[in-house]
Amino acid sequence: MLIQNFFPAVGGAERQALELSRSLAARGIAVTVITRRLPGTPSEEDIAGVRVLRLACPGPVRLSTFFFMIGAFFHLLRRRSLYDAVHVHMASSHAVSALLAARFTGKRTFIKLADGKAQNEITLSRKTFPGRLKLAFFRMSDPVFLVLNAEVLDWLRKQPGFEGLRLILFRNGVDTGRYSPPLYQEKLNSKSLLGLGNSQVFLFVGRLDPKKRVRELVELWAEIVSEKKTEVNARLVIVGSGGEEAAVRSAVGALGLSGSVVLAGMREDPRPYYMGADVFMLPSIAEGLSNSMLEAMSCGLAILASRVGGAREAVAEGENGFLFDPFSRQELKERMLRFLAEPSLAVKMGEKSREVAVSRYSMARVTEDLVQIYAGGDPGLRT
Repeated sequence: MLIQNFFPAVGGAERQALELSRSLAARGIAVTVITRRLPGTPSEEDIAGVRVLRLACPGPVRLSTFFFMIGAFFHLLRRRSLYDAVHVHMASSHAVSALLAARFTGKRTFIKLADGKAQNEITLSRKTFPGRLKLAFFRMSDPVFLVLNAEVLDWLRKQPGFEGLRLILFRNGVDTGRYSPPLYQEKLNSKSLLGLGNSQVFLFVGRLDPKKRVRELVELWAEIVSEKKTEVNARLVIVGSGGEEAAVRSAVGALGLSGSVVLAGMREDPRPYYMGADVFMLPSIAEGLSNSMLEAMSCGLAILASRVGGAREAVAEGENGFLFDPFSRQELKERMLRFLAEPSLAVKMGEKSREVAVSRYSMARVTEDLVQIYAGGDPGLRT
């Protein structure tokens, strides 16, 4: 596994890399993760049977990235006898290192793309000259791209220069044993422990980034609270941090929402919040396949997600949740008001979410599919 940041760094790609590595190791497959060494972390350690090698990459971000590219390339060359394939998380600069090393070693290389078509590494790379050079090298090197949703897969197949590349539909996975629905009393207890009383809880878990549109969600929440006044027995809980955090906090204060919006900050383990929530919200304008959404589904939450990326495949309209246009305040508002008017709807949809998570997104199934891909197969997920 080759990834710029790894545990204890917290993020969607980092979490998925950790869980996939653990699951592969549990099957008896030797897994080594190569990543950058973050302050306070050892250069080498074992995490649940996964060997983690952290390369020293000093300096500011660009210099650190350069050192990681060089270090990863030489490490892959020196250790060629110790591995059969390289799984690169995200098509960033370190993917170039893996593909360049593969020209000397002949090792199979798999690159997992992140995000939706408007924000993924392919789209963003086209905007800069170095990025275009990287894409040209990708086309020459012919790796296998793991694509997280059908929307991006169909889009890539139509892009000039990408028609002949090997694209496989893949999916993120979730540990359905660790993320499981609470019993009724456990949910009540979780709400109480989080200081949420018996409120209906709408939950967001993720990075506070402009593309997630959390500030806009807070503004819409203020509109709903203002219109319904004391009738609203609900809370909006936001778990996460990021570049948009200051703007979100400012909006909560300016709109007088401190009594109905909880800003929980970053949590290494968000399970207590899933346990106490009723509806999970994902208002992003671009997504690959949200880990947080899958965790929420596995914990039995109804889903209210924008109609983009993997959510279009994970959420069956009216069955385990609702989809909406991320730029339509009215459409989102109508769906939130429906949950407020029919609290039992979240319970019914949450049960269906759990079924979908177990049947389609369990880490055991995803690992099985990945082993098949490593062996040269295609699990045919579109069917």
